[in-house]
Amino acid sequence: MEAQYNTNLTFQALSIKGRKRTTHFTLKLTSMIDMFTILLVFLLKNFSAEGQIMSVAPDLRLPESTAQKAPERASIIAVTNDFVLLDGERIAKINDVVASDKLLIPELMSELQKKRQLSEKIGQIHSQMAFTGKISIQGDRELPYLVIKKIMFTCGQVGFNEMMLAVSKPD
Repeated sequence: MEAQYNTNLTFQALSIKGRKRTTHFTLKLTSMIDMFTILLVFLLKNFSAEGQIMSVAPDLRLPESTAQKAPERASIIAVTNDFVLLDGERIAKINDVVASDKLLIPELMSELQKKRQLSEKIGQIHSQMAFTGKISIQGDRELPYLVIKKIMFTCGQVGFNEMMLAVSKPD
């Protein structure tokens, strides 16, 4: 049983000849509520489809670019001034990464291997969610190139060969 929302409104109006005339009409709100519900669902669907795919750490200042390609969903390696983060979890200290003579970052490699194995197991169950080798790298614009080079080398060793560098659009 559908609820009917009726609002009885009474107005007094002056006619052209100056006589008062009372007008009475009923406004049905049911169809107006249905219209607003449809509009709300439409706007929520559009917002979630065009929403921000990746969140940026608050202390990161991404380099600016005029690139037009939209970001894709992938695991995110964020490199702040202090830590290397994989999907928000601290993996290694920047000071240790810089001090190391090796290109490979062992802590990052082991975590990426776990991500790959998990993704491959999920891919066996559902083929559309198989391992794609995509990874997004967010680095501060002041970050030394050596750190980015080590991260990219480590990603490549594990099989994450489709690397996307996150940038911000200039205002």
